Amino acid sequence: MSAAATPADVLGGRASYALHHGECLAWMDTLPDASVDAVVCDPPYAEIDRDYGRMTEADWEVFAHALVRKSLRVLKPRGSAVFIVQPNSEHIGRMRAWVFRFLAWCSDDIVRETNGRIGMVQDAWWWNTTAPPTAHCQRVRGLMRPSVKPCAWVGPDDCYRDQDAVLWTESARNAERRAEGTASRYKVPSGQSWDTAKATSAALERGGVTPFNLIPIANANSSDSAGASGHGAGTPYDLAAWWVRYICPKGGVVADPCGGTFTMGLAAVRQGRRFLGCEKMASHFAAGVERMASCDMDALSPVRVEAPQWGDLFAAVGS
Repeated sequence: MSAAATPADVLGGRASYALHHGECLAWMDTLPDASVDAVVCDPPYAEIDRDYGRMTEADWEVFAHALVRKSLRVLKPRGSAVFIVQPNSEHIGRMRAWVFRFLAWCSDDIVRETNGRIGMVQDAWWWNTTAPPTAHCQRVRGLMRPSVKPCAWVGPDDCYRDQDAVLWTESARNAERRAEGTASRYKVPSGQSWDTAKATSAALERGGVTPFNLIPIANANSSDSAGASGHGAGTPYDLAAWWVRYICPKGGVVADPCGGTFTMGLAAVRQGRRFLGCEKMASHFAAGVERMASCDMDALSPVRVEAPQWGDLFAAVGS
């Protein structure tokens, strides 16, 4: 259960994880077909200066398309992949288009390439609730605070997902309605309505409410974040854990070809999954090896996104 373990050890159940130092696309070519339950990764972004370099929009699209295609090859028939990306701008007031082209490609071109077998499962978005204002947000420039990242979820229509594993804590108002014993119908501006008694009782029975496709999770913390290990663009642990629980069954295998300091690996192994990870930056790989060395000692992780602080915004609609 170390960086010295091989993918064969992990796939055969003889190790919890295997880590590879090298280039991700070449590494993925070494993995067997239909061997992985889920691919979840936060790849490099276009036109961003990082210690691992900078890619133009055109170069990024070549890389990203190859990454998706290679991910689909290694997925099991009901496996799926999530690619977390972030829009950016050419200059203040003018967005770049690479993210939006990528989402359209996942929704359209992939469907054609796979003869309708694979496509965008659902649009999903991570909301960084602690995003700080940027230079673009200064009063004189007047733009909004960027805080949402698309999570491009690609797979077959019937891909594995366990909604019960990612239920949210119900809102305080929802619990109040149940305590009141009201059986009224609640209407929204669109004219739709639902039985509040039925919805609140379902929330109690299931242990939470159906999650929205906008996932509100703070960017990082001081101990379990990639930033705490020297990675300036890592995925928050709670977000990694949320996707692992949702799309990979217990005992399954999660792969992250753009591993960074292996936050995805921590989330996978701590929750009873196995992990295959790759990272090309030597400093990040070394930090990730150190982080992973004790992760299989920790069986605890957040169970669900905590939502009571949002009040009725995240009530138990359609629980």
